[in-house]
Amino acid sequence: MLINNPEKLAALCGQLRAADAPIAIDTEFISERRYFARLCLVQVFCEAAGGVIEALVDPLAVDVAPLLELVADEGFIKIVHAGGQDLQIFFAGFGCRARHVFDTQIAAAFLGYGHQAGLADLVRRVLDGPALSKKLQFTDWAARPLSREQMEYALDDVRFLPRMHQKLRADLERRNRLGWAETEFRRAEEKAASPLEPEEMYQKLNLSGLSRRQLATLRELAATRDALARAIDKPPSFIVPDLSLGQLAKHPPATPAELKATRGMPGLSDKQTREIMAAIERAAALSQNELPRRDVGERPDPQLEAVAGMLGVVAGARAADHDISRTYLSPRDQLFALAAWWLRRDGTPPPDLPLLHDWRHELLGRELLDLLAGRLALRFNPTPGQVAIRTERMKAEG
Repeated sequence: MLINNPEKLAALCGQLRAADAPIAIDTEFISERRYFARLCLVQVFCEAAGGVIEALVDPLAVDVAPLLELVADEGFIKIVHAGGQDLQIFFAGFGCRARHVFDTQIAAAFLGYGHQAGLADLVRRVLDGPALSKKLQFTDWAARPLSREQMEYALDDVRFLPRMHQKLRADLERRNRLGWAETEFRRAEEKAASPLEPEEMYQKLNLSGLSRRQLATLRELAATRDALARAIDKPPSFIVPDLSLGQLAKHPPATPAELKATRGMPGLSDKQTREIMAAIERAAALSQNELPRRDVGERPDPQLEAVAGMLGVVAGARAADHDISRTYLSPRDQLFALAAWWLRRDGTPPPDLPLLHDWRHELLGRELLDLLAGRLALRFNPTPGQVAIRTERMKAEG
C-alpha cells in the first residue's frame, strides 16, 4: 500500500499504464507557515479490469517523477476532486503540467449539486455512499511513520472517485453538458500552470477606495513582498500582513523608521526594509500613464452597482433555469467588469472575460451583450411553473 522506494513506484506505474483506466489522484500537503506547499503524500486509486489498484506514494522517501509522467500524459484520464491546488503543487514543485483531468467538483457544478460541493457531500448524494470521516482533516502529514488509520483516511479521498466519474460523466452526456465541463477542466489545467506574474499579485488584495497612484504603490509592494517571501519560503503575510500592506499603499512612509512604525508591521530585516522602501520609491516615480486603471477592483459607484445588479438578475435566472451554480456561471467580478465597460461607452470592444467565451457565452454572455446594446428587454413572467425572468427582442421603432 505504501510506496516508499523506486522499485515499488516503478511497479505501480507499470500497473497503471497496463490497466489503461482512469486514475483517481489526490494529495496531502502542508502549506501553513510556508511559501511553497510541501507535498507529503499522493493517493492513487484505479479500478482496472484485473482488479483494484490502490497505493499511497510517499514523496518524502521517493522521487515521484515517474508517477507525474502519468499525470502529464494526455492518454490517461486523471480524476480529481477540487484538484486545483493539487495541480498547482505538481507544477510549482515538479514542473508537471497535468493533462486530461476530470474534476468531480467542477462536473457537479454543471448538474445542480452547487458551487464547490465537498467530496463527502457528493459521495452521499451522487453514490448514496457512506459518510466519510473528517477526523484526521488536520493531521500532520509530514510525520512518519503513518498510522494505518491515516492511510485508510487518505485512501478514502480517492476510492469513490472512479465510480463518481462514471456517474457524473453519464449525467453530463445525457444533459449535453460534457463539452461545457471539459472546457472548464482544460481551463483548470492551464490555470494551475499559469501562476500570477509578480506585477499581478496586488489584484488578490482589497483594492477598494484606492487612487491610481495608491494602486501603483500596492502593486509594487505586493510584488516585492512576494519575492521576499519566496526567498525565505514563508507566506507573504509573514513579511507584511495584508492590512498593513494596504495601509502602506494609502500612506507611504517617507523613512525606514516610519515603515517600521506602521501598525501591524512585523520585525523586518535591514534588507527587507530597503526592498520595501525601494518599491514605494518606484511607485512614486511612475508617470500618470504607467499607473493601473482606477476601476480595477474599485468599490462600485451607484450606476455601476445598478447595471451589474441588473446583469446579475439575468445571470441568476439563467443559472436557475439550467440548474447550474450561479457563481460558476457568472462570477461577480466578471459582471462588474462587463458593466464598467458598458458604462464607459468609449467604443472599445467588450473585455476578454470567460463569461463571453465558450459555453458561458452560449448560455448567458450573448444575452447580456444584447441586453446592454438595447436589443433585449427584461421581463418578469407571471405564469407559474415557467421561467420567472426572461428577455425578449425589442421591436424596431417606426
